[in-house]
Amino acid sequence: MTKRANLNSGFSAAILLVILFFSFVPVLMMLAMSLKDSIVIYGDFWAPPIPPVWSNYNKALFDLVAPAVRTVVMAAVSIAGITFFSCLAAYAFARLKFFGKEFLFYLVVFIFLVPGVLTLTPSFVLANNLGLRNSLPGLTLFYIGGGQVFAIFILRAFFQSQPEEIFESARIDGSSELRSVFAIAVPLARPILVTLAIMNFLSIYNDLIWPLLMLPSPENRTMTIALQAYQPPNERLPGRPDLGVITAGYVFASVPILMVFAFGMKYYIEGLTSGAIKS
Repeated sequence: MTKRANLNSGFSAAILLVILFFSFVPVLMMLAMSLKDSIVIYGDFWAPPIPPVWSNYNKALFDLVAPAVRTVVMAAVSIAGITFFSCLAAYAFARLKFFGKEFLFYLVVFIFLVPGVLTLTPSFVLANNLGLRNSLPGLTLFYIGGGQVFAIFILRAFFQSQPEEIFESARIDGSSELRSVFAIAVPLARPILVTLAIMNFLSIYNDLIWPLLMLPSPENRTMTIALQAYQPPNERLPGRPDLGVITAGYVFASVPILMVFAFGMKYYIEGLTSGAIKS
């Protein structure tokens, strides 16, 4: 039995290694292209990046640092707003008693089931009527509103799983409900909050359609819009884009995502495995 189990484990590990290898092939190709001259890419795609052309990153960094900073700041403000308001709403649904609570929560669940693409047109009309188009604060406001549903759905279940005795003791000691939220419920929910922050960051940072509709001016471009329009000319190959610089821009755009995962991976895994959707 042990031999068979070891064989199955070895077979599973081999399959995972193959999948991991093919998953990293596009990443390695992107890194290699970012360090090659465009003439080499056009002439011999599979040639190794020897010597590496580090100037590709200099140009990409100079061109894309502004939209990168703009997008990261906007995402950070959006995540702060999503976290603040969803914590209050989720705590109310989980711990407070008021008329229509269940109906309102199921209304939130119903909104969660509506595909986001169906709300693009009414959201665009609303933003246009309120004068929020071509405005980073307006885009941030919609991200905060749009991120509430999923965050409330997850946090309510997490707050319900926290021991009621802790909150009863806090009430006996004179703690208000608002203080209980930020002194008890939120610190205990740190792993799931980090998980939600990472998921929202990925969604906001990689979003293309909504920023394209909301930000027509070039000076307000987010990272995805800037990458979509990024076609630096090749000085030695007129009429063709500089593929080396473009790929270096893609690598540079991946850095904020890698940093977020590097600093939040511990809590991200804890949030995924902590029973956050347990009722």
